[in-house]
Amino acid sequence: MAKIVQYPHFLFIEETPDAVQDEQGYWSESESSRKYLSRCREESDGRGTEFQVAGGKTYKATSVIQLPKSCPTVSKGAKVIIANDIDCSDIRITGICLNFDAAQLHSRLWL
Repeated sequence: MAKIVQYPHFLFIEETPDAVQDEQGYWSESESSRKYLSRCREESDGRGTEFQVAGGKTYKATSVIQLPKSCPTVSKGAKVIIANDIDCSDIRITGICLNFDAAQLHSRLWL
C-alpha cells in the first residue's frame, strides 16, 4: 500500500538584501538567496480566488499552498518557490505571495 505524505513539497522564499553604497558612491546589489521555510503541499486554485494588492490591482491566485501550523508567516509580496526536493533543484512553481492565512489547525498561502 502506498504511503500518503501530507506535505510532499518544500517551501522556500527568495531573500534579496538591500543594495549597498561603497565609499565612492557606487551602488552594488547583493546576491539573492533562497531560504527554506517549511514542508508544504501545492494545489491548483480551481476557484480562482482574487486578491486586491497595493495600488488597487486585483490578481487571481493560481495555486494554494497548504502548510503546517508551525510554518513561519510569509509576508505578502514575498517571492515564493515551491520545490519537489529539499535542494530546491526541482522547482515546481514560483510566484509572489498574494495572501497568507494562519488558521487554527494549518496555514495557507496563495500564489
